[in-house]
Amino acid sequence: MLRCIVNKPTQLIFPFQINQKASFDSFFCSPDNLNLMTKLADIALSNNAQELIIHGEKGSGKSFLMQAICNELSSSGKQFAFIPMNKALKMEVEIFQNLASLDAVCIDDLQLMLSNESWETALFNLINECQQSNCSLILSFGGNQPLEENTQLPDLLSRIKRMEFITLHAVQDEFFNQAINFVAEQLDISIDKAELEFLLKHQTRRFSLLVENIITLDRQAASLKRKITIPLIKETLNL
Repeated sequence: MLRCIVNKPTQLIFPFQINQKASFDSFFCSPDNLNLMTKLADIALSNNAQELIIHGEKGSGKSFLMQAICNELSSSGKQFAFIPMNKALKMEVEIFQNLASLDAVCIDDLQLMLSNESWETALFNLINECQQSNCSLILSFGGNQPLEENTQLPDLLSRIKRMEFITLHAVQDEFFNQAINFVAEQLDISIDKAELEFLLKHQTRRFSLLVENIITLDRQAASLKRKITIPLIKETLNL
């Protein structure tokens, strides 16, 4: 359970888990994402409030990166809230109240609250409060539809458009081998070159799916006390 306020008279407690292993060091950064990573590192260390919107397609690692910035904020002694909208939508809009007293607020999957007037109003108020209280605001959204097509409140859209916007690019084919090896090393998973090439050849080249499959293979290999081999890959993934 995440404690959002540490040294305040009133503690805000939300039932949202953060992946404690998520960090900038454990995120594979391809060259086209260097600008974003530099910006996030600056937010984590800076005492000045900043506003940022991150757009990432499905499987780009957007949610992992949002949790990574939260862990980096924590390491810097900052007080923050992490709100994944896929879970927060089941709660009341009052969840946004009093958040501006923190150093930073990170909201994942902004697109899920759009077209809902109550949530849009709550976000509009939160943006204004953060601007008045030196609280950084980091929003992320996925999908291909422009924000303009889904946002009902013109004032909210105006506020959002003033924020800095950076795209999180998915891993491109030319970096797949390097990225998968990086993730395997981070997770302490042993997979040889031949097996990795087999996976890349026979699986959908979507990075997030490849990572999920490598984790599945590692667990299966451990349960059977075997190495990750091509026969095991075929058996486990039905290839």
